[in-house]
Amino acid sequence: MKNIIALITLLVSTSSFAQVWATLPKGVRALGYRNVQTSEIKNNFNKFGSENPLGAQFRVDANTFNSMVGNMIQPGKDISQDAYNSLLVGEYKVDAAANVKVHGFGFGYGLTDRFTVYGQMTYYDAQVRSRIKRTAGNTYAQTSDLLDQYGGLQNSFISENLRNMMDANEGTIQSVVTNHYKYRPLGNWSGKGMGDMELGVMSKVIDNTNWGLMFYPGVTVPTGMEDNPDILQDIAFGDGQYDIFGEIATGYIFSDKLSVGTIFRYTYQAPMSKKLRVPTSQDFTLSSEKELFQVKYGDRMNLALTASYHLNDWIILTPTYRYMHQFQSNYSSASGTGDQFLAYNTDKSEHQAQMTMTLSSITPFLKKKFALPAQVHFNTVHAIAGKNVPKMNRFEVEFRMLF
Repeated sequence: MKNIIALITLLVSTSSFAQVWATLPKGVRALGYRNVQTSEIKNNFNKFGSENPLGAQFRVDANTFNSMVGNMIQPGKDISQDAYNSLLVGEYKVDAAANVKVHGFGFGYGLTDRFTVYGQMTYYDAQVRSRIKRTAGNTYAQTSDLLDQYGGLQNSFISENLRNMMDANEGTIQSVVTNHYKYRPLGNWSGKGMGDMELGVMSKVIDNTNWGLMFYPGVTVPTGMEDNPDILQDIAFGDGQYDIFGEIATGYIFSDKLSVGTIFRYTYQAPMSKKLRVPTSQDFTLSSEKELFQVKYGDRMNLALTASYHLNDWIILTPTYRYMHQFQSNYSSASGTGDQFLAYNTDKSEHQAQMTMTLSSITPFLKKKFALPAQVHFNTVHAIAGKNVPKMNRFEVEFRMLF
């Protein structure tokens, strides 16, 4: 659930023409609004690219229990290795589903015919439903039988206590999460608030008759709500650090009806300090300890391949392929504890297919057949494949106006 917002990309572009390299004419302003509705998010793509339920799945075994009591039990010494390996308190998963609504607002202004400044901001409304579900029971009886076979006072003592140990049901796990690890109770969560803000300058480098090239640098300002380390099921609206990006857009116009474009963006995510939970292993991230970490989220690459076909002066169809890759993140703390566990498996990738239908009055406006130059875009976006990202589809409606 922590990665959902990072995958909802809102680029309320100030460009209102078919060419991906077009900037606003000097003195012209543009306003944009986008509404995004996601499908119910219940699954994600794991590190192998397969689909898994969105909620966490975990098992409480001897290793987990031992870490809770400070590794006081030494397997092979205090308890036989076979018995230690067989002990299972239970396996659990968090059934989770999320819905996200996003409102995006953008503004652009043509400083010259070749330079456009723009800004965009987002507002999120997120709902998460979650509950703990048990998927496997305990092995107290089997482990006790193994201990009895080995004999001895220590094994007999542990065996007797295991046979009398209380079963850890869903309520017990909830109690451990809140009382031992000091998290807020698992359950439903909702949140509203601003996302991060993006500011940039579009610079038209080449503008020939049929093709062009545009470069625009920009910065992302961390105005969005960050992840709360005390809440397991929340969704962050920002990741807390400044981003610096550079984007290149180029394309070619084959005719009045058909054009293609390519957009590439590289984003550098600046390091920051952040207080986080300190996990004790890469597979079990619950922890009651917190520490200050230097965090460097992995840089991102975004690629879009697009084609636009004008059915007539009013309607444009635009299929788009999108690819995102984020490199592994780095964590560093004074103690070094948990650094590699937090960084483990943090690289991400996603493939998307998008279809856009645009209702545009720009061509009729240029032909003096309509009074207002504006566009309405209807986008459907489908996640085809990915790694360590939520599997979600979304529907977007966007309005752009020039004045």
